[in-house]
Amino acid sequence: MSTDLLLLHAPSVYDFRQKTILYGPVSEQIPSSPIFEMYPIGFTSIAEYLGRAGYQVRIVNLAVRMLNDVNFNAEQMIKRLKSPVFGIDLHWMLHCHGSIEVARLVKKHHPDSKVIFGGFSSSYFYRELMQYPEIDYVMRGDSTEEPLRQLMDSIKNGQSPENVPNLVWRDSRGAVRENPFSHVPADLNNLMVGHYGNVLRSVIKYRDLASYIPFKGWADYPITAAFTCRGCTENCVICGGSAPAFR
Repeated sequence: MSTDLLLLHAPSVYDFRQKTILYGPVSEQIPSSPIFEMYPIGFTSIAEYLGRAGYQVRIVNLAVRMLNDVNFNAEQMIKRLKSPVFGIDLHWMLHCHGSIEVARLVKKHHPDSKVIFGGFSSSYFYRELMQYPEIDYVMRGDSTEEPLRQLMDSIKNGQSPENVPNLVWRDSRGAVRENPFSHVPADLNNLMVGHYGNVLRSVIKYRDLASYIPFKGWADYPITAAFTCRGCTENCVICGGSAPAFR
């Protein structure tokens, strides 16, 4: 089934199955493994929001599939996937190796497809990311569903994205352009509306439960999150998503 946007979640270290890795203490603070295979909840919100705009969006959790099946070939799956646009999250810094390697594989097998990066770390280190030729766009900021819709429209219509807020991109000469960071929504009521239901429908639509599982072991103990606020109210020194850092 064709898609307009494929959202890929990479493991923290792409070749973790071949290398011995010394994980830091922060890896014990999460419900998933040190591979950080849980994809950001923003994926579900993006998929639902763009779905309302008429776009077909699919989520593929490469990290959890690599954990659950030692024989799973991530590169071969990337090769089989077809989409004009691939979105890759670099939310937490520890995903820098995995996400960039996945971007390289996407461009290797789909040189004409566009690659978009987003997330906290992407927003901070967008200049460094744009040094990689595999990355076409970086969407900065939080709650960027609407700017992403505008970018998808510009790609679909073959138009310049110069008016898309928060976007960093390359022009026809290869020069990196930084659009104004002007999208900071004050009202989030139109976001994350029925996003969990959309995930369930997508599992059926693409017949691919394995790619939507949030973390290893979820099938044995299926849990989900009920959020009461945007971000976190705490100030843990080890976390880049604490309340002061989020602000």
